[in-house]
Amino acid sequence: MRSRILVGLIAGTVGGFLGWFLQESLIRYEVIKDVLTGQVNIVAPTEGQLRTLVFCVGGLIGLFLGAVDGIVEGNKRKLGQGIVIGAIAGIFVGYIGFFLGGVLYEKLGGDASSSRADMFSFARQLIARTLGWAMMGLALGAGSALSTRSPRRVVNGAIGGLIGGFLGGFIFDMVAHAALPVQSAIGASGIQETGGASRAIGFTAIGSLTGFFANLVDELMKQAWVKVLAGKNEGKDFILSKPVNILGRDERADVPLYGDMSVAQQHAAIRAERSRHYLMDGGTSSGTMVNGQRITGEILLRDGDMLQIGTHRILFREKATQAKFAREPLDVAKASPVSSVPMPSHLCPFCGSTKNLDGTCKCSVSAPSSLSMADTAIHDFVLAPTALPVTNSSFQGGVVIQMVATEGAYAGNAFPLRGQTTNIGREAGRDIMLVEDLRVSRHHARIMQENGTTILHDNGSSNGTFVNGVRITTQVISPGDIIQIGDTKFRCE
Repeated sequence: MRSRILVGLIAGTVGGFLGWFLQESLIRYEVIKDVLTGQVNIVAPTEGQLRTLVFCVGGLIGLFLGAVDGIVEGNKRKLGQGIVIGAIAGIFVGYIGFFLGGVLYEKLGGDASSSRADMFSFARQLIARTLGWAMMGLALGAGSALSTRSPRRVVNGAIGGLIGGFLGGFIFDMVAHAALPVQSAIGASGIQETGGASRAIGFTAIGSLTGFFANLVDELMKQAWVKVLAGKNEGKDFILSKPVNILGRDERADVPLYGDMSVAQQHAAIRAERSRHYLMDGGTSSGTMVNGQRITGEILLRDGDMLQIGTHRILFREKATQAKFAREPLDVAKASPVSSVPMPSHLCPFCGSTKNLDGTCKCSVSAPSSLSMADTAIHDFVLAPTALPVTNSSFQGGVVIQMVATEGAYAGNAFPLRGQTTNIGREAGRDIMLVEDLRVSRHHARIMQENGTTILHDNGSSNGTFVNGVRITTQVISPGDIIQIGDTKFRCE
């Protein structure tokens, strides 16, 4: 979650600075100097200039803050949706905030056209500015969170924006006050407006601080979240901020689980009720498991529960039960095979990392070095703790009857070889379709059964076909061989 706060800070900073740069090039700020008193006054911006200001600053801050979720989750759909909704909300909701902030600013005695530097005027101006900008920040924070479609996130964004806007207004006025002597020293024949520096710092600050505090408030106010321990989004946290949070392969899912074809588009859901949360399976064929047990219907979750969906292992966290239950560590292997969380053969059951061909992983002390390539592959197959069952007929005569993906987007899936020829490629209609592996050609390779042997043919693919680490054109394959096509590795069985 720290990454979300950091990304929010950076995104807001970039949006605020670009917004300042764009509006400076479109708006001409002017000052006038009273000949009798020598006092320099700023010409108040017109209505059209204010709209341009909101369009530039509000739109760009909203655009960049709306992109935070998509960037953190690596979700292109959320990224595009957040950019569009964030920019629109930044303009329209931001305009409301700018308008309300201006009204509050005037009610509190603020006067942008005055450059009086006495202490009372400065204090009144500072209070009016900070509270007025707080309203602008509130609108920007709430608007940028609209793309999440979560009322709780919108409220959190508004609170964070309120804090960010308040501090941004304070910084803006402090810099503007410091620039007064410079502005007053400019001669009558060459008056130039010197407020660009304060606007640059102020607009950048309101963007960066709104992005920082909006995501910080999200972190502090979250009631439940999940952490992906193994799978495509390994190591990422997802806040459960909606009444119903979807887990699945759909890009619109609140907890996206990519790269596993056994996971349904909308596989399961976590429903919030007051401060507690319930998990329900979506009636999927592969099912949903909690602490090693397949669930039916809906069950009540508590902090520390381990969810298993396909090859994804997901840790559930909940503040309401965080310190109220003494839990046995769920990552420790259980003595009973019935209660343990099943692991796919290509993952280590202890650290959850992908195993190498020799059976080693991140938690291994050393890797055996005396085995040949073929022996290593068979060693890995025999010693895999949860290897998929293989019939004895698969080893008779060296005939391969299926390929099990051990690495890549399809890891954990088994692909049976049917008929005399099995075509492999990314194009629809292939016997083994690898549409999610972009390094696979449309007609990549084929496997043929000839005279009791299994032969792999490469179809002139651009990235090649490999057997036990060697690029081949035509190769007889046997059970235990490792085939690599694109970024996907298969074990022959």
